[in-house]
Amino acid sequence: MGLATRIFRRADGRWRTVLIIAAAATLICTGVAASVGGWLGRSATAPREPVRVAVSSTPHAALIYLAAAKGYFAEEGLQVTLTPVTHGKAALDRLMAADVDLAAAAEVPLVIAVLNGQQIDATAIVASVSTEMAIVARRDRGISSPADLAGKKVGATLGTSGEYFLWAFIARHRLPPNAVTVVNVPPEQIPGKLASGALDAAATWQPVRLGAEAALGPDAITFIEPDAYTVTHLVVGLDRYVRSHPKTMERFVRAVLKAEAFSQARRSEALALLAAQLRIDALALLPTWKDLDFSVELRQSQLITLEDEARWAMSQGHAPKGKVPNFLPRLYLDALLAVRPDRVTIVH
Repeated sequence: MGLATRIFRRADGRWRTVLIIAAAATLICTGVAASVGGWLGRSATAPREPVRVAVSSTPHAALIYLAAAKGYFAEEGLQVTLTPVTHGKAALDRLMAADVDLAAAAEVPLVIAVLNGQQIDATAIVASVSTEMAIVARRDRGISSPADLAGKKVGATLGTSGEYFLWAFIARHRLPPNAVTVVNVPPEQIPGKLASGALDAAATWQPVRLGAEAALGPDAITFIEPDAYTVTHLVVGLDRYVRSHPKTMERFVRAVLKAEAFSQARRSEALALLAAQLRIDALALLPTWKDLDFSVELRQSQLITLEDEARWAMSQGHAPKGKVPNFLPRLYLDALLAVRPDRVTIVH
């Protein structure tokens, strides 16, 4: 007690200062810890923003399915509800009916909708492929080459990439535009219509193509034309929603970018996960999986494709004839520019 008293008396001022500093430091640390703890508590309990998305039951929407299954949307503060439909045009129909906030669809139905006055924006490409679209035909109808399609009944789902591919395929093989009789068939009915003989051939995508080939067995013959058409699938939304929810779109894009990274780093695991969600055998899906390019981007060449498809759509009566519109305002660049500006090659 005497030594303590002497030390206190000899160094009274200095010791008092040290005590004051220590107390201040303690208060600061306590305050920071309380602030961080409070923020984490709010973050953990904060409700996620609901987003409704219509997706095709096809591998083209893989990144969206994977982002949901892996919890990437949840990590970004989104509560995403997926509404599976048969194909991209059906997803777009749900969007225009205001049943969902976003949709994943190929660019053909998007072009037709825009030409008919719909204010729809594309926010990012989520898949591209040039080899999966095909004509599946019956050998017993005398079809052994593309030229043999002349005079035959060919099924296609009108207003979709399947119909556009059929047109591009016919042009590629120098057949007259009216060489075939096009029959409008929903995608899920194509295998059955081919098997029953109601169709001689059909233009379609995966996995409908697999079903058609399986339905015909050894009697099937399949024609592909990689250079005729590269189909891209995009995330789209009504203009009024997309542009009034910029942070939501950024979070959505970040989530699908995570799914892209996962699909590239763990390809087999991603395939198995997607196959389970689509209820398709992983081995049957593998050939298509290898051909699909999952790259989240917006590229300059997209504008050229949209313009070409617009000319085709007007020529086929899917939209009033007129001047090809400028599609740049229908591409919402802000989300991808905010998250990965290197993925945007469109001049803007």
